Amino acid sequence: MIPEPVSPWVGARPARWRLWGGAAGIGAVVVLTVVALGSASPTLFRCSAVLSALLLLGSYWVVKPWFVARSETWHRVITFVPMTGYVATLGLVVVAAASFLPDQPVVAGLALVMIWCFHVGGGVREPTSFAYERLRGRLTWTAALQVAAMCCGTVGVVCLIRDLPVPGRYAPAVFATCLSVVVGLVVASSKVFARVRKLATELDDRAQRMERCLDRLSRGAVADRCQLRDTAEDAWDALNRTLRNKVETGFHQYGTFVIPSETRKALEALVTEAITNPGAPSCRDAIAQLTMLRTACRAKIDTLA
Repeated sequence: MIPEPVSPWVGARPARWRLWGGAAGIGAVVVLTVVALGSASPTLFRCSAVLSALLLLGSYWVVKPWFVARSETWHRVITFVPMTGYVATLGLVVVAAASFLPDQPVVAGLALVMIWCFHVGGGVREPTSFAYERLRGRLTWTAALQVAAMCCGTVGVVCLIRDLPVPGRYAPAVFATCLSVVVGLVVASSKVFARVRKLATELDDRAQRMERCLDRLSRGAVADRCQLRDTAEDAWDALNRTLRNKVETGFHQYGTFVIPSETRKALEALVTEAITNPGAPSCRDAIAQLTMLRTACRAKIDTLA
């Protein structure tokens, strides 16, 4: 497998002042934002917005050389910071919504429903770097985040329903509706985790078939290569269809990829090259990536899902 390039810089690493310069620029943006929000002047707000945008661009320009020169471990940590911030922000919103209960159920309900809407709208994108290395965690946290967002949305809807101005004689119907929503949440959550286990099982099975097809094609007799190529192409078609699925949902417009489309296309190019030229270096690279794919899915395999 060809390692992912992380540092094109040759020679001395960029000075540490770039990191502190970028941090200072971001800190200035935070101060300007607080000042603008605390002021009632539209002119100050507009000027602060323009200056903040310039500071962010300048910080990016200053920090980028330092970031590019970091090690692979640094890249994996830094590129996951936005997702960590997203999870922390969701947790803070949930805590804030809980603080409004039981006195202000409408406010709490709206905040929780907004979490679900934001998650459905895309949330924060999963980083596309280190696609195979992050796949094992992606199969876990995407399902957990999906269920957490569903729980927030469900509790929010229940809060809104319970605060409706409904006459007392309809209270049993309201309670039954809330109970039905909660039962639906339990069923949907179970299906999300079952989907992830089934997806991991299918990925492992089809990646293993693809590995064996490439190995047999490399070791097989020349006379049998036509048939072996057909079998390998069929195996790739099955794996490729599975890789196009979303992890936690069946809607292709909403959800998290198994691996990014760029990574999938690169794997397709390797497999195609390996099928065309059995025994070539591309064959070893393709098998190495398929092995990484199977390793990431191993902990989620469930043949009874």
